[in-house]
Amino acid sequence: EPDQTEHYYSLKKLISNEIEKFPRSEAEFIYQAAMNYCVLNINKGSSEFLEEYFNLSVILLENGMLFNNNELSPWHFRNIVVAALRVGKYTWTENFIKEYSKYLPESMRDNAVSFNTAQLYFSQKKWDKVIELLREVEYEDFTYNLNSKTMLLSTYYEIDEIEPLFSLLDSFRTYLNRHKNIPAARRTPYMNLIRFTKKLARIIPGEKAAVEKLRKELDEMPTGSVANSKWLNEKLAELE
Repeated sequence: EPDQTEHYYSLKKLISNEIEKFPRSEAEFIYQAAMNYCVLNINKGSSEFLEEYFNLSVILLENGMLFNNNELSPWHFRNIVVAALRVGKYTWTENFIKEYSKYLPESMRDNAVSFNTAQLYFSQKKWDKVIELLREVEYEDFTYNLNSKTMLLSTYYEIDEIEPLFSLLDSFRTYLNRHKNIPAARRTPYMNLIRFTKKLARIIPGEKAAVEKLRKELDEMPTGSVANSKWLNEKLAELE
């Protein structure tokens, strides 16, 4: 493992210094391999590689490697925002959204800007602004819809707005049941999130037995079967 990390830094140094000597497709392939190595380490809990992933994203961005016909895909845009927020680069993120939104495909620009701005506000705990941006929004793309509803329910929970939270949980379930085009593998984790959030919201702080029961239930779920499980675990820890 230490050897692999050494190789990673050697590779990064080589491509950072010699990037213009590589054909674009080759440089992209090498960077993608480096980013995959970062993701592998992030998933193992290494915070050092969060910063690495962000820095690689910036290099790719500045060298035009994320653009296709002068357009930036909404998914690259979102990945960069997520990477920046995970290392606390709030001002950088704000500037990125302003400066690079013009490169998004026009048909998806408004959605991408509102959703990613909401992510920034959520990271900054500006709850009112998150609600303002997301409460009335119905995105055409179901991925945006799933993520925005998840962010909104977390926000209502954070500010103890229990009535809007339960109302949203019910409408979220209706949305999932109505949209048959959402694959079951995507739908199920959100159905489980709704179920666990309802149970979480009913726990009284300090009710240790209830917290333990819900944590045990959550721990027994297969990996990836509950959306936003990290957040659920954090909120359970706060109730102890």
